[in-house]
Amino acid sequence: MCARGAFRAFQDGRSTSPLEASMRYFAGAFSELAFDLSLELRATGRADLARELEACTVKAVSYDPETDVGLIALEPPRQLNAVERNVIGQKLGQAIPFSDAPYASLQLDNFGRIVAVDLVAPPRNLRWILRVASNYRWRGP
Repeated sequence: MCARGAFRAFQDGRSTSPLEASMRYFAGAFSELAFDLSLELRATGRADLARELEACTVKAVSYDPETDVGLIALEPPRQLNAVERNVIGQKLGQAIPFSDAPYASLQLDNFGRIVAVDLVAPPRNLRWILRVASNYRWRGP
């Protein structure tokens, strides 16, 4: 799904093609997963979260093949203001599980922003992408 060079370019912070630039966004890097999760969010009345998920950028990807658990850390499009960041502070808020993709759950912070996608025993095709991305220590901007 993704070329090896795209992960290296992503890691270095440079982009040489539209494909590599689209990898920065969750919907570009994990298109099938993003489609499935967004579809269910919209079907359950959470179109706001579906739009936010599609606009999130990927900060980091980790996958442990021994436990078959992955994490896609995301940067939400809305940044925290000074009061939210310095006075209130960011904490994990709620987890949203999915029935159509039972291996996935969204992690929201205490401000309701999406900060990660947790994956437990993901399907084989997604497992492969996670393994490749985590082997290259994929880090976003």
